[in-house]
Amino acid sequence: MRLFRISNILSFLVATICGVLLFWTSQAVQHKEDQLSEIRHKLTQETETIRVLSVEWDYLNRPQRLEQLARDQLGMEQPSAKGVVSAASQIPEPMFEEEGIMQSVSMEPAIHAAPKAEIVQPSKAEKQSFETLIQNLSGEQ
Repeated sequence: MRLFRISNILSFLVATICGVLLFWTSQAVQHKEDQLSEIRHKLTQETETIRVLSVEWDYLNRPQRLEQLARDQLGMEQPSAKGVVSAASQIPEPMFEEEGIMQSVSMEPAIHAAPKAEIVQPSKAEKQSFETLIQNLSGEQ
């Protein structure tokens, strides 16, 4: 009989320990699910905030608005064809900086350099065509 009681008590203790472990595990899972739900909610809010900020950024960077601000706040105006180039001869030669001194770039290939593609100079007709184009643009403004 005594053996029967010890086995009953051990069975009861094992069942109680298993029940407590099951309850503790289910509470831990519930707590983690609550945390996960909270994190998902925060993620949704941040995603929405990013979307709203992106739309605001696009609205504030509209070219028309920036152009108006540049005109009003900085006194800038749109460039005209007259202010760019009036003749092909006004286009400067390319420059480069060597040891703090600005030097003009020679259009002739260097002797020691490897052979490069030949630089094509515009013909007189092309220069006149360019100057005519500039004059037409100047006249339209």
